[in-house]
Amino acid sequence: MLQRIHIQVLDNPVESVLFEDTASDVSGTNKVLTDELSKEMDYFYPSVVFVEYIDLFMDGEEEFDDIKELLHMGALNTPVVLINGVLKIHGGIPASVIRKEVEKLLASGPVH
Repeated sequence: MLQRIHIQVLDNPVESVLFEDTASDVSGTNKVLTDELSKEMDYFYPSVVFVEYIDLFMDGEEEFDDIKELLHMGALNTPVVLINGVLKIHGGIPASVIRKEVEKLLASGPVH
């Protein structure tokens, strides 16, 4: 069975509005970057990698309580990237690093 990979980008877009002087320029940037990442993953790994953008304070409120707590404590910075439910990156959406993580998972073989 072919392994499927689920990438979730957890974000708090309100944070950009509150802390940035150029909020109008910054607001929505992580959503745009996530859309670009999704297109890149579709190009390189069609039907294998699914990318999802999640606004932590609008979608699935209770699902990511642990992540919200770490953000509140300052232990993490948004955006937070989960790959197959495992926290891999925080503070950015580096497509090259994410592709390396995807390659590692695919190289590990099919899921049984």
